[in-house]
Amino acid sequence: MDPDFGIYHHSNREESEKLRKNAELLFNESFKKTGMDRESEINILDAGCGLGFLTYIASSYFINARIYALDKFSGNELQGISVEKLKINLETLKISDRVDVIEGDLAEKLNLDESFDLVVSNLVLHNLGRSRFRAYENIKSAMKEGSYFINADGFIRRNIFMNPLKNDMNKLNGIFEPAFAMSLKGDENFFFKYILVGLKPVFNQP
Repeated sequence: MDPDFGIYHHSNREESEKLRKNAELLFNESFKKTGMDRESEINILDAGCGLGFLTYIASSYFINARIYALDKFSGNELQGISVEKLKINLETLKISDRVDVIEGDLAEKLNLDESFDLVVSNLVLHNLGRSRFRAYENIKSAMKEGSYFINADGFIRRNIFMNPLKNDMNKLNGIFEPAFAMSLKGDENFFFKYILVGLKPVFNQP
């Protein structure tokens, strides 16, 4: 039985699967850019894990990592989302022994016992509207110095003069600084651009 990673909001099965294939390529390339050893025993937070797609991608690349899969497991951003379906996928993929499932809301303070070498997220934060900036701060609070937050999302352009990625990055000044960015080749959607950004947390020096 193959895992079912669900259907994205405003999408269908075929489009969702196509996007996931492209996302896998971008995330694997971004993991290389971090310079992290694939065999290192690191802690990874999947922020808004859904049904485990990115949890699986991260666990496949970083073969000794411990993954913490966090989601509030509600809403209509991903059809059919539930803790039970996630756990079935993890069992199917044979990675359940390496994954801790956590119910939590990124827009609220994260009460986590671990700090993280790497945080990943895919098509999550844009669903939070302006609350996404609070989520960025909450994510940073769980990160180690020298870590990375790799966030792939749909950045929305509301007019021809707007750079949606730059607009968000300006508001994150002092919280994160961009290390690299990638997008899908041939993505001609003018209003919704899928972009992956590698971010480094900014920690004030004493």
